[in-house]
Amino acid sequence: MRTSVDVHNFLVERDVPHEVFPVSGRLRSPERLAAVLELPPEEVGKVVIFEGGEGAEGAVAVVIPAGRDVDAARVRRAVGRPDLEPASKDRTAELTGYLPESIPPVGLPNDFVLILDRSLARDAVLYFLGGEARAVLKIRGKDLARAAGAKVATVTSASE
Repeated sequence: MRTSVDVHNFLVERDVPHEVFPVSGRLRSPERLAAVLELPPEEVGKVVIFEGGEGAEGAVAVVIPAGRDVDAARVRRAVGRPDLEPASKDRTAELTGYLPESIPPVGLPNDFVLILDRSLARDAVLYFLGGEARAVLKIRGKDLARAAGAKVATVTSASE
């Protein structure tokens, strides 16, 4: 299993300013992270894993604000992959090497494509689950996009 050390090392290797810090208690969701840190949901991101016919080689990590829903059709259009579907929790763990409750936006296997919702690709500091149930990643949205080589697109539901 991967850990917050993998997240930290990924960012250090790319000379990206960030912080990974521990919190007491398990953070089982990005929404819980927002509540514990008393942050608005737009400052906390969550990662949703998609996969298609190519299996692990074609996996896509979609990063959106907590409290929002991913629009699968927009994800498919953003990467030109009509075969993509959200992965189950078990499959998410298998593809990423992280527990489904603590998937970070970086430190994923090299063959992942990362899509960052346009609302998060900014200079503001964002918070994410950091690869373990008690770890938090703090990073600027623009630094995350650069470090991960993310494609920036609007991938949340239009009604939000």
